[in-house]
Amino acid sequence: MPKISQVIAVFILIAVAVMFSLWQWYEYQADVAAAREVLHGHAEGLCRAMVGAIRSHRRLGAFFDQQIQIILDELVDSPDVLAVQIADSAKTPIFRSGSSDVLTLSVGGSFADVGYVYSASFQLAPLAAAGPQGGARGFGWGRWARGVAPEPDTSPFASGGLFYATVVLDRKGFDNHVRRIARSRAGLCLTGWIALLLFGLTFRSSVRMVKADHAKRLAELQARHFEELSQAASGLAHETRNPLGLIRGRAQRIAHREDPTSPTATDARLIVEECDRLTARLTQFLLFAKPFTLQPVEVDADVVIEEVLLLLEPDCQSKDVRCVHHKSPQSVPIVADRELTRQALFNLLHNAVKYTRPHSEITVISRVDGSNIIIEIIDQGPGVSPEHIPKLFMPYFSTDSAGTGLGLSLVRKIAVAHGWDISYCPSPEGGAMFRLTIPLKTTGSGTHIGEFGHTRR
Repeated sequence: MPKISQVIAVFILIAVAVMFSLWQWYEYQADVAAAREVLHGHAEGLCRAMVGAIRSHRRLGAFFDQQIQIILDELVDSPDVLAVQIADSAKTPIFRSGSSDVLTLSVGGSFADVGYVYSASFQLAPLAAAGPQGGARGFGWGRWARGVAPEPDTSPFASGGLFYATVVLDRKGFDNHVRRIARSRAGLCLTGWIALLLFGLTFRSSVRMVKADHAKRLAELQARHFEELSQAASGLAHETRNPLGLIRGRAQRIAHREDPTSPTATDARLIVEECDRLTARLTQFLLFAKPFTLQPVEVDADVVIEEVLLLLEPDCQSKDVRCVHHKSPQSVPIVADRELTRQALFNLLHNAVKYTRPHSEITVISRVDGSNIIIEIIDQGPGVSPEHIPKLFMPYFSTDSAGTGLGLSLVRKIAVAHGWDISYCPSPEGGAMFRLTIPLKTTGSGTHIGEFGHTRR
């Protein structure tokens, strides 16, 4: 569950980062469009100015034709204008100033290698041939009145028609502005990503601190609880063992005094056996409730496993069970309490021998996986029922009427005290597999009470 929440948190952060990046990309496109609109408006304004000058001054005839080239040259002398051109309906240049490679493109604006090219078409009506209205042609009323014929108008604008005005603006300023916008938006994206990363790390650290504080408080409560439980258990054991010892002694004396075949002797022997069984249960309960004071030393896990297998050899022979130990290729010692480590492995292996089927095999695998030593104990028994899996390692839970339900709970307690992890999963070949994960160079210290979860069977 914690891994799922971490994945969800990472997904949310990535989604926020992507949305923020898309927003910055949209803003970048809007800024570029605005800059292009400004450039387009500037070019369009220059074209309108030229067309307006032509419309209002073309009646000056040849004089205006001489002046228009001067006007175009002055426009090109400005910092942002590379070239200007006036072309006829066939798109043949009539007047041109600036770069000679300017081409009249289709109407509208577009970017080219030389700059931003804007071209607009305009229509002129032909000038009237009857002379000036109000002297606009400049012939003079005296000459007209004397019947002198006007000089022919050789201006290309006199006959009217379709014309094209083209302006080429320098795009360096626009390109520099776009690069500044890109750097600014990229900087904002990078800043946003770093802020999200820092937020994620801070949130993760905060969650870990809360979890650590919660675990610490829980451990303190559990330590206090089990300390009280241990004191109560010690008192109970003291108060129970004395009467049990007295009952056992009297029953044993009766069994020795009476005829061994008599019912009285048989009952006395049963009383002695039950007293011994109850004493063993009390001892196991005291071991479970007693706080651990770890004495960490370097321990070779494979050596301890071999010792436990040797102890369980009679049990294995009685069921005709074969134990196979696959050792790690490299011997890596762990830092642990040797006796508690032996107790935990004994409980796991005894459990496997108890539940595996006769004439079968128990596999013990020890291997190094990264920074951990993994010990897997696999039997060929019936395994754990699905409805019982949530109760694994729970104190006093057992499906065996003769069991106490404290064996695997004690394993869990020892593992938690050392900072290990104990887990269960079904074996691929059938049966049960318990996995003990031991971090390398992990040292338990002080008195530590383990938290409890579930027990097998």
